[in-house]
Amino acid sequence: MSQLHRRGGNPSLGSMCAKLGYPQDFADRPVSAGQPLTESVEWITNHRPKGQNHWPGLALAFIAQAEELLAAEGVDSLPDVFMSNPPETGRAGARTINTMNITRSDGGESSKLRPHYNNAMELIKYTLLRNFPSSPGHATQSWPAYRPLVGMIFAMSPGERRALAEYVWTEWVLPLPEFQIAQVRDRVVRPFELVLAKMPTVGPKIPGGAMLQALTYGYLLADSPNLILESHSVNTGSARAKMLGDVDGFRGNEPELAAEVKDMELNESNVEDQLGGFLEDLAAAPNATAVVVCKNITDDGRAIIEKRNITVLTVSDLIRTVSVWDLPKQQEALRGVDYYLGRIQKSKAALNHFRSFLEGNNLDGGMTTPADESKASVEDTNLNPG
Repeated sequence: MSQLHRRGGNPSLGSMCAKLGYPQDFADRPVSAGQPLTESVEWITNHRPKGQNHWPGLALAFIAQAEELLAAEGVDSLPDVFMSNPPETGRAGARTINTMNITRSDGGESSKLRPHYNNAMELIKYTLLRNFPSSPGHATQSWPAYRPLVGMIFAMSPGERRALAEYVWTEWVLPLPEFQIAQVRDRVVRPFELVLAKMPTVGPKIPGGAMLQALTYGYLLADSPNLILESHSVNTGSARAKMLGDVDGFRGNEPELAAEVKDMELNESNVEDQLGGFLEDLAAAPNATAVVVCKNITDDGRAIIEKRNITVLTVSDLIRTVSVWDLPKQQEALRGVDYYLGRIQKSKAALNHFRSFLEGNNLDGGMTTPADESKASVEDTNLNPG
């Protein structure tokens, strides 16, 4: 089974031999350092063509091509490869071959440089995420300038070729600048997600149920921008407001969404009592999507509600959903909460509670508060919902 490697980083050459097309035992060879290896390192250091940034990939490809041809020839090295296995130069009437295709002594298919270079380039660019040229044709056409290096590679012992590959890999490939797709860091919690998870929904002078109804309004505003939302204060009640639920969504004059909000735990024993009126009113709007939003719910309670084709969303469900929202959508939800508390519920205590939580947690709600409105100016309504 092949190993999986994360992109980038500084993996060993041995872990990448398969991608380079090297023999399976390549990285297990004993490293040896004879004259061909010494000469090749000196040539790379002092005599390689200048201004050709593709050369590390080309060197790795030369080694892969040498391994391929030597295996086909059944030998460990070729002291003068250009004499024993001359490169193809083209056929009569055919186009000139400008890459290095080395012939075989038995007349078999030649060993071609381009596929090996493609492997090296793709490994360096897309697996290691290094800054590396993307011109394979240009790179392989430049092979004549590296003719001395090619000759040295073919003349090396198997251990020397491994040593040269390790040298190119560690000294020239891995030090290339790495492209960072993303910097690993702690996940930043989005603002509406944090409000749902951490902000208390009860407090002094805050009407019971108002905060969760505001959060529901904000959630639906951001999640259903194609609908026109209507709601009422928790003191009014859906029946008195002539609405299906606590928050309704309309397309034109047609109700498309009805959400009932309960800041409590629902269970088998209280579902009918808490939701009876809502369930009855839904009969008048069979095409509306019905939702119950609650603090939490037991499995039995959820089963009773969902049996009626009504979606149940607990606060935990909302948190999981909004955790994948982008920042603008989260801020749209927060603006909805702010609007509900200030313009619908009209509770100064609730609005100040919400804004103070944002400020205290350095959350950007995407809202601009006038300089003279450091605290909400709305007046509190009856704190006991009817």
